[in-house]
Amino acid sequence: MEENVNGARRPGAKSLIVILCVIGLVAGLGTWLYIDSRGEQDSCQELLQHERIPATLELAYESDLSCAELGAAIKRATTGPQTEQHSLDQAQAMKNVLVAIDNVIGEGPAPLDQQLTGPVSMALADYAEDMHAMLTPGNTEYARRALPSEKAWTDSEGVHMSIPLKSLVRIMTSLSVDPEAYATLRDAMTQQAAQEFAAAPRSKSKEALSPYPPITAWTLGTMDAVANAAREKAGKENSKDWEEKTFTRLSSKKAGQVPSFDEDPAGHIVATWRKSLPSDPPDDLIEVLEAQSTELVRVWSTALGTSSKVQASLVNDARGAAWSAQDSTLRDLRG
Repeated sequence: MEENVNGARRPGAKSLIVILCVIGLVAGLGTWLYIDSRGEQDSCQELLQHERIPATLELAYESDLSCAELGAAIKRATTGPQTEQHSLDQAQAMKNVLVAIDNVIGEGPAPLDQQLTGPVSMALADYAEDMHAMLTPGNTEYARRALPSEKAWTDSEGVHMSIPLKSLVRIMTSLSVDPEAYATLRDAMTQQAAQEFAAAPRSKSKEALSPYPPITAWTLGTMDAVANAAREKAGKENSKDWEEKTFTRLSSKKAGQVPSFDEDPAGHIVATWRKSLPSDPPDDLIEVLEAQSTELVRVWSTALGTSSKVQASLVNDARGAAWSAQDSTLRDLRG
């Protein structure tokens, strides 16, 4: 009898448990949907609320700007009509935006909304010389001025801005989950590497040429690490699509003419490298990117007419620097 009485009482308790479970599931689903619906907007809203953004955008600032409007306003505030020519205010605006983005994306780093990645990556690419200097080990001036409290500055070579190396790498990785943004940044660093080679002495000696390959290879090796990390963050199911879109963009000017080294050394180096790219998307784009550091050195040293022994030594220096940069950068990104 006791068993029957207990059994008769259980349905009410069970019903209450079922109701509570259903309520919990509905609440959980509602929370998930709320977070998911807000996910793409979070980075834009957080950026708009950052203390540096209103003063940076000035009259263009409104608290309810869309992501697309925010991206366009950032690009206008940080760049001018001439490529890589900036006023001191524009350089400071770029630094303010980068500091704000680094605060928003965190250590992860979290990907930015795709309506931001395009204009922000184009604005950042316009500071390729500064990016190269920040990524180059031992640049004490850029390291000293990297703190958020430090301002943009001018010297005999122009206007500059700097942020901490790890912040720059996080920002580039966050942007580069968008393959178009990565290609924009990679193009900029490729052009800057070619400019570094173009500025080197027209010599055939190892001693005169040896400082250049490790520096350019270090920055490109860092970009290799960014590609690895961004591809991972895009997700396994999207990794092949990320590679194909990045490759299509990087190889889009492959059919162009190759200028002579004497007339346009940087253009010659970049165009010759593009000609070396495969016709179709490769099985592993990262391998193609990793080969760029040494391929640029081969093109450059061939144009200079160095001996095969000197060329091999320069190529080896570039390979080692690129690998070291990629390894150390990935370790930092992955914690």
